Amino acid sequence: MHNPETIEQHEPKQWLIEEEHVGQRLDRYLTGMLSHLSRTGVQQLINDELVLVNDRASKPGYVLRLHDDVCVLQTHALEQENRVKPQVLPLDVIYEDNDLLIINKAAGMVVHPAPGHYDDTLVNALLARYPELQVIGDDTRPGLVHRLDRDTSGLLIVARNTRTLTALGEQMKEHEIIKRYLALVEGIVALDQGSIDAPIGRDPRNRQQMAITVTQSREARTHFRVIQRFNRHTLLLLQLETGRTHQIRVHLKAIGHPVVGDPVYGSGSTLFRKRSHLERQFLHACQLKFVHPTTGETLEFETPLPSDLQAILDDESVL
Repeated sequence: MHNPETIEQHEPKQWLIEEEHVGQRLDRYLTGMLSHLSRTGVQQLINDELVLVNDRASKPGYVLRLHDDVCVLQTHALEQENRVKPQVLPLDVIYEDNDLLIINKAAGMVVHPAPGHYDDTLVNALLARYPELQVIGDDTRPGLVHRLDRDTSGLLIVARNTRTLTALGEQMKEHEIIKRYLALVEGIVALDQGSIDAPIGRDPRNRQQMAITVTQSREARTHFRVIQRFNRHTLLLLQLETGRTHQIRVHLKAIGHPVVGDPVYGSGSTLFRKRSHLERQFLHACQLKFVHPTTGETLEFETPLPSDLQAILDDESVL
């Protein structure tokens, strides 16, 4: 018989379903087994494909069967919803109205609370300035329409009411929100422009990372155009057609041109870092274009490279 237990948040945990739990919903089962998480937190884990049933991503309402193998890869949800506390932090708001915000996120800022980063996140900052966001959407990601990795800088959309969040979520689903990025990559990209169409899922060899795989993957498409070629690197403008986790980083690695400074999907070379003193991946969300859900107006936003990335381009000796 299983006893509810608290697991280490970054270590996988596995259970084999016995008769007493057959017929129970997956989210209810895990809420009992992971006593430090709320049901909302458990559902978020499942939706983020951090829970596998028989080595496959599942749904919160999956009905457990005898001898199902349930594996939690890691728990990134909060121990309690009230862990998400408002904090007055620097916040670069480049546009706001009654329905939405456009944020220029700084590199190094985690977007939403997770183990090891309960404080000092973008969500903490947003709740301090816009407390009404607390009831918009998910408990740990209030108002967030999409996300950026911690060390990726640039533009993010935040909804200020449920109607806007739903409408923008639908635009995201239909690939109607245009998101463009600037990336400096290793090597000389031969084509002036092109597309990468390859499905992305959890890396079967390292479940903490993403990879191009045909197993439990989702379609992913990235379009690119060369902005400038240097001696050993290329500056690309990229547009996402889909929005998979780490999509740009995984796709660029797959074509042999990983993002400069990427600690996970990069080549591992430290030479550029030593020459340039770059402390993060060279990836910046520079442009957004979408239709305002209320006014019907097409909104376009652009933000220049932050100073640390611009300094790299200004010093061609490292390129």
